[in-house]
Order: sequence, then C-alpha cells, then structure tokens
Amino acid sequence: MIEPQYGDVISVNHGIYNHFGIFVDKNHVIHYTGKDEDFLLRKMIINETDIQNFLGNSDKYYVYKFSKEKSKSVERIRASGLDRNLTDDAKALYLLYQIKNKVKFKIYSPEETVKRARSKIGERKFFLPGNNCEHFAIWCKTGVRQSYQVNLVLKAVFVKMDMESDL
Repeated sequence: MIEPQYGDVISVNHGIYNHFGIFVDKNHVIHYTGKDEDFLLRKMIINETDIQNFLGNSDKYYVYKFSKEKSKSVERIRASGLDRNLTDDAKALYLLYQIKNKVKFKIYSPEETVKRARSKIGERKFFLPGNNCEHFAIWCKTGVRQSYQVNLVLKAVFVKMDMESDL
C-alpha cells in the first residue's frame, strides 16, 4: 500500500467505470465534477475538490506511477486497502503500452502536473469519448490525451463489427 504524492494520477472505481484525477494533497484533488447534478454530463467542469468529493461512495483508490524510462511500465498500485485482481493490473499496463508505443510523451514533474491541472480549472469541455476525466489526468502527467476505458469500448465495437461483417 502507498499513499499518493503531490502530482500523482489517482483513480477510483465507480462501478462500470473508473474516475481519474490529479492528487494535490489529502484535502485536494483536481478532476471533472458535476455528474451528480447532471446525469447527461452536460455540466461537467474541472474543479479542485476535497478527496471525499472525488471518491464518492468509495474509500479505496489507485495511484498510478509513471516511469520516465520508455522500457518501464506504469504501475497502478493499491492504496487504502484496495484489493483488485490481475485483470485490473493488466489494464494499467495496457494504458501505458499504448502511450509509450504509439505516441510521443513526456512525464511531467509533480509540480508541472499540478500546474497543468490547475490551468484547466473551470473548463467545461467534457466529452465522454474524447475528453473525459481519464484523458484529462493522463494529459496532465504525460501531455497525451488517452483513455483506456474509451479504447476498450471502441475495440469491443470494432471486434463486433468485424465479426458481423464475416457472417
């Protein structure tokens, strides 16, 4: 178990999806907020809130650790007693694989990561497939807008389309 550090990417499981943000301290996380007020996600805004707001009904979260070396993978480490299976670890590794092998990226320092996150506070450009909380957090840390969750759905759709076209 580890405690998140200033500028870390953290995520919390909310059932069918993981919610991402940038950890500032035990009282502050920068992330997209507003889903509780607007089910259709039209009023989502990047905000700095307390950790309880970020966690929602959960008390467990992941901390993502990024290596500056291209040969190393991102580690998603259990925090606050989180108990997950190997499949979740594979998802984190796949996310890093895509970032490292398909696009140029940089790992920003914790200070720069938080500065980048704070520069987006107040932004209302949430778009589930192209600019969601995962895109935001990964961009703050690497400069790359990437979402494993969106990629997973898109791959499933394309596989289904390929299977149907073979019939």
